[in-house]
Amino acid sequence: MLAHVIHGLTDKRPILEGMGLKLVSLGKRAFNDASLRPSTWAAVKKTGPKNAPLKLSCALYKSLRVVSMTDKTVTVGSDRVYAAIHQLGGKTKAHIIRPKFKRALAWPGGAHPVKMVNHPGSNIPARPYFPFRPDGAPTQMASRKLVSIIRAKLQAFLPK
Repeated sequence: MLAHVIHGLTDKRPILEGMGLKLVSLGKRAFNDASLRPSTWAAVKKTGPKNAPLKLSCALYKSLRVVSMTDKTVTVGSDRVYAAIHQLGGKTKAHIIRPKFKRALAWPGGAHPVKMVNHPGSNIPARPYFPFRPDGAPTQMASRKLVSIIRAKLQAFLPK
Protein backbone atom coordinates (compact mmCIF):
# COMPACT_ATOMS: atom_id res chain seq x y z
CA MET A 1 0.00 0.00 0.00
CA LEU A 2 2.83 2.41 0.83
CA ALA A 3 4.42 1.77 -2.58
CA HIS A 4 1.07 2.62 -4.21
CA VAL A 5 0.85 5.93 -2.31
CA ILE A 6 4.48 6.84 -3.09
CA HIS A 7 3.94 6.08 -6.79
CA GLY A 8 0.86 8.30 -6.75
CA LEU A 9 2.87 11.15 -5.31
CA THR A 10 5.75 10.78 -7.78
CA ASP A 11 3.66 10.32 -10.94
CA LYS A 12 2.28 13.82 -11.39
CA ARG A 13 0.73 13.20 -14.82
CA PRO A 14 -2.78 12.39 -13.54
CA ILE A 15 -2.75 15.56 -11.43
CA LEU A 16 -1.43 17.67 -14.31
CA GLU A 17 -3.97 16.20 -16.70
CA GLY A 18 -6.80 17.05 -14.29
CA MET A 19 -5.47 20.58 -13.89
CA GLY A 20 -5.18 21.07 -17.64
CA LEU A 21 -8.68 19.78 -18.30
CA LYS A 22 -10.07 22.10 -15.58
CA LEU A 23 -8.33 25.12 -17.15
CA VAL A 24 -9.75 24.22 -20.57
CA SER A 25 -13.20 23.85 -19.03
CA LEU A 26 -12.94 27.23 -17.29
CA GLY A 27 -11.71 28.84 -20.52
CA LYS A 28 -14.64 27.48 -22.51
CA ARG A 29 -17.16 28.44 -19.86
CA ALA A 30 -15.74 32.00 -19.79
CA PHE A 31 -17.07 32.62 -23.30
CA ASN A 32 -20.60 32.69 -21.83
CA ASP A 33 -20.00 33.42 -18.15
CA ALA A 34 -18.32 36.79 -17.59
CA SER A 35 -17.70 36.00 -13.90
CA LEU A 36 -15.08 33.41 -14.95
CA ARG A 37 -13.00 35.91 -16.94
CA PRO A 38 -9.92 37.54 -15.38
CA SER A 39 -11.16 40.91 -16.69
CA THR A 40 -14.12 42.29 -18.60
CA TRP A 41 -14.14 42.16 -22.38
CA ALA A 42 -14.06 45.39 -24.35
CA ALA A 43 -17.24 46.04 -26.33
CA VAL A 44 -17.26 45.57 -30.08
CA LYS A 45 -17.98 48.48 -32.43
CA LYS A 46 -21.01 46.80 -34.01
CA THR A 47 -23.86 45.58 -31.84
CA GLY A 48 -26.17 42.62 -32.10
CA PRO A 49 -26.09 38.92 -31.25
CA LYS A 50 -23.85 38.00 -34.18
CA ASN A 51 -21.25 40.56 -33.09
CA ALA A 52 -20.63 39.23 -29.59
CA PRO A 53 -16.86 39.22 -29.03
CA LEU A 54 -15.11 35.94 -29.91
CA LYS A 55 -18.38 34.09 -30.60
CA LEU A 56 -19.08 34.55 -34.32
CA SER A 57 -17.89 31.14 -35.55
CA CYS A 58 -17.05 29.48 -32.19
CA ALA A 59 -13.76 28.33 -33.78
CA LEU A 60 -11.66 29.74 -30.93
CA TYR A 61 -13.97 28.19 -28.32
CA LYS A 62 -13.79 24.79 -30.00
CA SER A 63 -9.99 24.96 -30.32
CA LEU A 64 -9.20 25.23 -26.58
CA ARG A 65 -7.42 22.07 -25.38
CA VAL A 66 -4.56 20.54 -23.45
CA VAL A 67 -1.77 21.15 -25.96
CA SER A 68 1.03 19.20 -24.31
CA MET A 69 2.02 17.50 -21.10
CA THR A 70 5.33 16.34 -19.63
CA ASP A 71 6.14 14.72 -16.31
CA LYS A 72 6.29 18.19 -14.72
CA THR A 73 4.16 20.55 -16.83
CA VAL A 74 0.83 20.84 -18.62
CA THR A 75 0.20 23.40 -21.36
CA VAL A 76 -3.25 24.58 -22.37
CA GLY A 77 -3.91 26.63 -25.48
CA SER A 78 -5.31 26.78 -28.98
CA ASP A 79 -4.11 26.14 -32.50
CA ARG A 80 -5.82 29.32 -33.76
CA VAL A 81 -3.27 31.94 -34.85
CA TYR A 82 -5.36 34.72 -33.31
CA ALA A 83 -5.84 33.05 -29.90
CA ALA A 84 -2.96 34.83 -28.16
CA ILE A 85 -3.88 38.33 -29.33
CA HIS A 86 -7.41 37.88 -28.00
CA GLN A 87 -6.15 36.55 -24.65
CA LEU A 88 -3.42 39.20 -24.23
CA GLY A 89 -4.39 42.05 -26.59
CA GLY A 90 -1.97 43.77 -28.95
CA LYS A 91 -1.56 45.38 -32.34
CA THR A 92 -1.71 43.55 -35.65
CA LYS A 93 0.89 44.24 -38.32
CA ALA A 94 0.31 46.72 -41.11
CA HIS A 95 -0.67 44.88 -44.29
CA ILE A 96 -2.17 45.26 -47.73
CA ILE A 97 -5.72 44.13 -48.38
CA ARG A 98 -6.39 42.88 -51.91
CA PRO A 99 -9.60 41.47 -53.38
CA LYS A 100 -9.84 37.67 -53.36
CA PHE A 101 -12.77 37.02 -55.68
CA LYS A 102 -13.29 40.28 -57.60
CA ARG A 103 -11.05 42.72 -59.45
CA ALA A 104 -11.53 45.58 -56.97
CA LEU A 105 -12.57 46.41 -53.42
CA ALA A 106 -15.62 48.54 -52.64
CA TRP A 107 -17.48 49.42 -49.45
CA PRO A 108 -20.29 51.74 -48.45
CA GLY A 109 -19.06 55.30 -48.26
CA GLY A 110 -15.95 54.55 -50.35
CA ALA A 111 -15.09 57.08 -53.09
CA HIS A 112 -14.66 54.38 -55.74
CA PRO A 113 -13.55 50.76 -56.12
CA VAL A 114 -9.84 50.30 -55.46
CA LYS A 115 -7.32 47.54 -56.31
CA MET A 116 -5.84 47.45 -52.80
CA VAL A 117 -5.91 49.13 -49.39
CA ASN A 118 -2.95 49.79 -47.11
CA HIS A 119 -4.23 48.73 -43.69
CA PRO A 120 -2.24 50.32 -40.83
CA GLY A 121 -2.91 47.46 -38.40
CA SER A 122 -5.49 47.17 -35.66
CA ASN A 123 -5.36 47.59 -31.91
CA ILE A 124 -7.00 44.49 -30.47
CA PRO A 125 -8.08 44.84 -26.84
CA ALA A 126 -7.44 41.92 -24.51
CA ARG A 127 -10.48 39.66 -24.15
CA PRO A 128 -9.05 36.96 -21.87
CA TYR A 129 -10.89 33.66 -21.70
CA PHE A 130 -8.29 31.48 -19.93
CA PRO A 131 -8.27 32.25 -16.17
CA PHE A 132 -4.84 33.89 -16.05
CA ARG A 133 -3.99 37.46 -15.08
CA PRO A 134 -1.70 39.52 -17.36
CA ASP A 135 1.33 38.55 -15.21
CA GLY A 136 0.66 34.86 -16.00
CA ALA A 137 -0.63 33.90 -12.56
CA PRO A 138 -3.95 32.06 -12.33
CA THR A 139 -6.94 33.97 -11.03
CA GLN A 140 -7.95 33.40 -7.43
CA MET A 141 -10.93 31.29 -8.49
CA ALA A 142 -8.76 29.17 -10.84
CA SER A 143 -6.21 28.65 -8.06
CA ARG A 144 -8.94 27.35 -5.75
CA LYS A 145 -10.18 24.95 -8.46
CA LEU A 146 -6.66 23.68 -9.19
CA VAL A 147 -5.92 23.10 -5.50
CA SER A 148 -9.16 21.13 -5.16
CA ILE A 149 -8.10 18.93 -8.10
CA ILE A 150 -4.70 18.30 -6.51
CA ARG A 151 -6.36 17.37 -3.21
CA ALA A 152 -8.86 15.04 -4.89
CA LYS A 153 -6.16 13.27 -6.95
CA LEU A 154 -3.92 12.81 -3.90
CA GLN A 155 -6.85 11.66 -1.78
CA ALA A 156 -7.36 8.78 -4.21
CA PHE A 157 -3.94 7.38 -3.22
CA LEU A 158 -4.52 7.52 0.53
CA PRO A 159 -5.96 4.53 2.40
CA LYS A 160 -9.65 4.65 3.08
